[in-house]
Formats: sequence, C-alpha cells, structure tokens
Amino acid sequence: MLVTDQRRDRGLTLPGVLAMGLVAGLAGGLGAASGLGCATSDQVLEKRLREQQLAEGGPVCTAKVTEACYTGPKGTVGRGACKAGERSCQANGQWGDCGGQTIPAAESCNRVDDDCDGITDNGFERDGALCFFQGAKGACRTQGVWHCSADGKSSTCDAKVVRPSNEICNGIDDDCDGETDEDSVPADQLSCTTGKSGVCQAGTHKCVAGQTRCVQNIQPGAEICNKLDDDCDGRVDNDCVSESAARKQGGM
Repeated sequence: MLVTDQRRDRGLTLPGVLAMGLVAGLAGGLGAASGLGCATSDQVLEKRLREQQLAEGGPVCTAKVTEACYTGPKGTVGRGACKAGERSCQANGQWGDCGGQTIPAAESCNRVDDDCDGITDNGFERDGALCFFQGAKGACRTQGVWHCSADGKSSTCDAKVVRPSNEICNGIDDDCDGETDEDSVPADQLSCTTGKSGVCQAGTHKCVAGQTRCVQNIQPGAEICNKLDDDCDGRVDNDCVSESAARKQGGM
C-alpha cells in the first residue's frame, strides 16, 4: 500500500513505469551499439531499415537517383551488341525500368554479334567472304562474294550464273561436265595431214593444251617390205625386212 501511494505521489502509473523501462532498454541497446563506433552503428541501422522497407514493399531507393542496369544473362553485357542501360528511382522510392540497354537477340546476318555469344553471324555465311556457284563445274563455276539479305534472315552468293556451252578447244570446260576440251574438234574436221612422209603423213586433229593440232596416227617404225615408207624417211622399202623379222627386232 505504501508503494502504491509513493507511485501516485510521484505522478507515476503502471503504464508509465513500463514506458520508462522500454526507453531505458532502447537506450541501453543504443549505448551498446555505440561501442562499435558511430559510423558502424549508422550503417547497420541503415541496412536494417532498407531490408525492412524492402520486405514491406516500401522505398528501396532515393528519388531521382540514377544507376547503370542490365537484365540480360550473366556474362553477356559488353559482348557483341549487348550493353548496359540506366534506370532512375521514381518518386515512390521504387526503381523504374532499365532503359537504353541491349540484351541478346536472335542472330541475324548483319555483321553484328546479336546473341552476344562472341561469334558474329554464326549460322550464316560471312558477309563479304568468297563464294562459288554451288555445285557447278568448269566454266559454270563462277566466283562471287556472300551478301546478307535485306531482312538479315539469309545470306546469298552473288556469283554470276553461267550456262553450259558447246565444248571448244580452249583449255576450258565449256560444257561444265568436269572434262576439258573433250570432243572439241568437229567430227568432219578430225582427219588431217601432218606434212611428214610415209605412214607418218596421216593424222587426226586433237586439242592439245588448248590448241588444235594435227597428231600423226602412226609413229615411225622398222622398214618392212610392204611397199610403204614405214620409217617415214621418204623412201619405200629401203633396206626392208620381212614382217616376221621386224616383229623379232621389235620384240613382238
């Protein structure tokens, strides 16, 4: 009863006593924290405040503050076309959208690493690289360069299209069949005269190294008694031998 009277005399009630105890507890806590140093204490309190605000959906940034941002996959910023952007803190203490950034996109044929994997135009032929008319042979195998299409969805070779033509004796595969100068001399022009004597006189026109030449049909041999100039010396049956003897001499 005496204690009750003293508390009443001092103007203290039970709720007041409890409030004083709470203040004292807070003061003690702050006093203990002050032992870590003012700067450390401020940092701890600030961190706790931010965490609490974030958990409660409260402000997470200071209005009008800006910072760099990037929402693409890790390791892609700064590679190829990918670059960071910037975001600003709104009046409600929340970060706005990341503007001005470039994140990985589907690769196009445009001399740019769109998907930011370190390879430019992968999946397409490199723009400007040499190319040949696909599958063609001989004169039809023309050379060009690769170009990206206007929409960036494909690459094409600008090699000139050449159609097969009749084979002529020029060292070129004109009919694009993989053989050069074959059948290049017309059939009615095959027979020719070499200008040599005897059996070496008759010849056939053949394409040799891109030029038509009269090539003798028979090479000089042993003179045989057959009323022919077999050794092509301009004389017939001079010092001739029998055909059987000629065969033995020739190892036939």
